[in-house]
Amino acid sequence: MSNNKFSRRSLLKGSATVATGAAIGGLGFPALVRSQQQKRMLKPIVAGLNGREGDPTDMSIRLIPKILKEKYDVEVNMQIHPASALGTDLSQLDAVQTGFIDITSNTTTQFVQYSPDFAYVDLPYVIADWDMALRYFKSDQWNKTAANFEKKVPVKVLPPVGAGGYRMLWNNVRALPEPGVVNGLKIRSSTAQLEIDLIKAWGGNATPMAWTETYTGLQTKVVQGFHVQPIWTFQFKMYEQLKFATKVQALYAIQFQVMNAATFKAMPESIQKPFLLAAQEAADIANQKDRELEAHFEGELKKVGMEIYTPSSAEMQKWRSAGEKLWDGAKGINKGDVDAMVALRRST
Repeated sequence: MSNNKFSRRSLLKGSATVATGAAIGGLGFPALVRSQQQKRMLKPIVAGLNGREGDPTDMSIRLIPKILKEKYDVEVNMQIHPASALGTDLSQLDAVQTGFIDITSNTTTQFVQYSPDFAYVDLPYVIADWDMALRYFKSDQWNKTAANFEKKVPVKVLPPVGAGGYRMLWNNVRALPEPGVVNGLKIRSSTAQLEIDLIKAWGGNATPMAWTETYTGLQTKVVQGFHVQPIWTFQFKMYEQLKFATKVQALYAIQFQVMNAATFKAMPESIQKPFLLAAQEAADIANQKDRELEAHFEGELKKVGMEIYTPSSAEMQKWRSAGEKLWDGAKGINKGDVDAMVALRRST
């Protein structure tokens, strides 16, 4: 959907905040002592998100005004448009930089085209597990990288969330116990070079395609599979066009959340700090939910007939070896960042 089909004025005039999803409805906050005077931001904040309402990636933004009101006496009118209602993945990323929308989020791989600062987090197998990911999100390494990114791209980086945990390698042709069996399958990818290189390293034919076009691409056999997390495979009913999956455990997907820099700077200082604190708390809640849902959606996909394969140790080593070979010479990646991640992996 093209951005020129909408105007920001029409969005603000005709759109009300979408009702909070069922996944959020049960979340409550303790009673708090109110300040004497409530702060209010008059300008509405428009968020164009790629996740569906109630998904953790949606929850991490949708909860912010609720937390602001209940814990910090700050009133913010946030108008949320989920499920890529305001355009494709790439058009929403462009729109947040121009100020057409105020907030958006997507996986880190989609942001590499604007600046390679976070490219290292998408190195295969660089994030060992969920515990390491959560340490990384609040580490000096994350903060340093975010500051560098903000110098090059007109956005304010918000606290990150997981985007469904680890991706699985899906296809509708055959089971893939090891990379040698991939053998030229057409696998949908984003435009990020590292993701394209990973699919090629596994023997696949990488085919860049917008997520919103992927279902049709599978249906028409333009592509035969993708490397995506269980939550998105289930929520977008991609399983209707798929059959097999392999738990390659290569990429832990991070949902990179950003706000237009001018929008953030226009906030009064008395609102900026509470906004960031609320964004962090919302991200913490969403990450807890996302971690729980990773196993849940794997189970749901099995119920609808998906064959999900867990490689043996020897088979996994073949997947891992092919992926880790990309570490050396990957474009735009600073060795110091990789060393910091290796050190973070070892910390407890």
